[in-house]
Amino acid sequence: MADTLEPKPTEIVTEPKVDPKVDPKVEPVKEPTLEELKLELAQAKQHATNKEEEAARHFKKLQTFEQAEQAKKDAELSELDKEKKARVALEAENKKIKLDLLKQSTASKLGLPEILANRLQGETPEEIEADAKQLLEKLPKKTSPNSATNPGGGAQVTKTPIDLLKEMGLR
Repeated sequence: MADTLEPKPTEIVTEPKVDPKVDPKVEPVKEPTLEELKLELAQAKQHATNKEEEAARHFKKLQTFEQAEQAKKDAELSELDKEKKARVALEAENKKIKLDLLKQSTASKLGLPEILANRLQGETPEEIEADAKQLLEKLPKKTSPNSATNPGGGAQVTKTPIDLLKEMGLR
């Protein structure tokens, strides 16, 4: 039979621990002083400030490049694209004007004060009318100047005192 090889145990080599007091080659760790720590902190703050300023400069430069790129893209738009943009803007303006007119006419039809017409909500005539009715319900009701409890409060006297005496049969 073939000879079998048995694995040999591996040797683990470890570095001997060195005591700084015994070995003069190893220097003991020196603790930093308060002044050194303050100096290091000031340097770190200055470094951070410099990085922030640099980032701000880069950001501003990036914005400038992006604006220039957008201007370049706008200049490259074909005449057809420009007309499409103008048409979309006009359609939006037209829709707003129609909606404002619808609000004004609904307010007028229902007797809502004109100043409140622009406050109406909704996109369709039904929605706007429902909102106007709801708003009208919340408004205080007008009272007539000659109410039933005070029938003569706002009326002018057309008869003289002599006429009244004649009516009563005293004259």
